[in-house]
Amino acid sequence: MAEPRTSVPVAEGVGIFVGIVAWDVLSAGQMELLKALLIAAGSTVVWYCARCWATASRRKRR
Repeated sequence: MAEPRTSVPVAEGVGIFVGIVAWDVLSAGQMELLKALLIAAGSTVVWYCARCWATASRRKRR
């Protein structure tokens, strides 16, 4: 039986982006969209790698 592929955590990345933008607006009164985009993209890649690693380790145990 084929297992489903690991999905890219888009919702988590968008949530991190919105959170960083909101933090910038509340703390400094301005938006730094490039900084928020870079942090959110990096976090999304790390989260995706963690999901892939967890899926691979589950497959090895079988």
